[in-house]
Amino acid sequence: MMDAAAHPLFAELCTKSRGVVLVTHLNPDGDAIGSQVGLGRYLASLGLAVRVVNQDPTPSNLAYLTAAGPVPEVYRPEVHDAVLDAADALVVVDNSAPDRLGRLEAPLLARAAKTWCIDHHPTRGTPWAHNILDDRASATAVMIHALTSARGWTPDPAAATALYAGLATDTGFFRFNSTRPAAHRTAAALLEAGADPARCYAEVYERNSPAFTRLLGHALAGLRLTSRGAVATVTITKRTIAECDADGVDTSEITTPLLAIDGVRVVLLFRDLGGGKIKVSLRSKGEFDVHRLALEYGGGGHRNASGIVMEGDLEGVAGRIVARAGEWFEEAGA
Repeated sequence: MMDAAAHPLFAELCTKSRGVVLVTHLNPDGDAIGSQVGLGRYLASLGLAVRVVNQDPTPSNLAYLTAAGPVPEVYRPEVHDAVLDAADALVVVDNSAPDRLGRLEAPLLARAAKTWCIDHHPTRGTPWAHNILDDRASATAVMIHALTSARGWTPDPAAATALYAGLATDTGFFRFNSTRPAAHRTAAALLEAGADPARCYAEVYERNSPAFTRLLGHALAGLRLTSRGAVATVTITKRTIAECDADGVDTSEITTPLLAIDGVRVVLLFRDLGGGKIKVSLRSKGEFDVHRLALEYGGGGHRNASGIVMEGDLEGVAGRIVARAGEWFEEAGA
């Protein structure tokens, strides 16, 4: 549960600000966008001027959450640096790590003294002046709901829809072991406020593009199993992405069918981002803590869902991480 001591910080944000800019991590997911929209609509209801500025565009399957506003803008220094200067407060949601802000890292660090952070990820320490952190929360959306509810707010249907999507996607529709009792209580309150779970699932998970589907086929065809079938590994090259016309496609959901393979406990997905950078998506089920593995290589996330961006070539990075995962299984006697 969130420490009640966090509420005075949130009260300060709400009562001492006139203009607020909300920011989140690279490649925003459902919890990031949902939390921004939910928090943004609450702050706007108080009369604050709210803008949302992100490094990357909103994914098409989450755009429905922003229809009633606030609508996220893609960061452009020549436009938004002045916006950041003019704001009384900057709020980073669903992320505490500066290096996951992309091109917004330097501008936010330069303004850290007026930056709030609301996040549920384990943190290595933050540079932000005001931190509301709870790594026991199932999603940042749960924290936003708790903070705003404590101030007497019932979300309107648009905010409830956004916060529900954040909670549902970050818990894998309540199937991950990060799903705690408070998650279900929050979901019930959001459903009562007007969230539509059927639409949420359809918008997020039933709008796969042809490019994603082609990429999924390539990924499944290249599946490798190691550690006596416990580790499933897939690599995605720049050439494969080009052949599938899948540039910009979010590949993280490719891990879902791989985790469904009998005996697989960990999925490692390696994607060549170009420029000598490799994105590693780590997923697990049960007690295998991929967050610990990610931390060894400068990444982060959750016990069962983490990520890393590493420098190197695709084959070399994959070899290192797969070997290390194998060592962990050997050490555990699995």
